[in-house]
Amino acid sequence: MGITTDKLAFTGSKEMVSWIKSGFSYYRRWRQRERDLRHLSELPDYLLDDIGLDQNIIDAELRKSLTGGKEKR
Repeated sequence: MGITTDKLAFTGSKEMVSWIKSGFSYYRRWRQRERDLRHLSELPDYLLDDIGLDQNIIDAELRKSLTGGKEKR
């Protein structure tokens, strides 16, 4: 009895791979968003004003990012 590669070894392997890819994709997006917010938080106020943001908005978004979308009060 040999091992064949035409069939997946485990039932549901395709679904598992899909879930893993989806998880990594979500993680990459989350990390990029956090990185973008941190870069924005380092900009001076006059530049933030030029793009229609202020430090309070960025701080709130950073808190949401760190708490999984639930803003602490």
